[in-house]
Amino acid sequence: MIRVPRLECYHVAKVLQSYLDGEAEPATSSVVAAHLETCRRCGLEAQTYLAIKAALAVGSQDPTSVEPDAVDRLKRFAERLSSPGED
Repeated sequence: MIRVPRLECYHVAKVLQSYLDGEAEPATSSVVAAHLETCRRCGLEAQTYLAIKAALAVGSQDPTSVEPDAVDRLKRFAERLSSPGED
């Protein structure tokens, strides 16, 4: 297995969502794509983000297919992530 420097993971994490949403610059996209091919940790993070995005998309199309409080739980989770140390 190829060892990936943590600093590279840090930089990829900063642009991962925009990359997965197709909003990253072409040069950034090629660097992130190459990194995701070699870094299991970042690859798993990308897969998780895509799975959440797909689940939310399905739920927004058919609200009855989503557990009633699932969106609220996700919102609270996102708020905790954006406000570290307030638990």
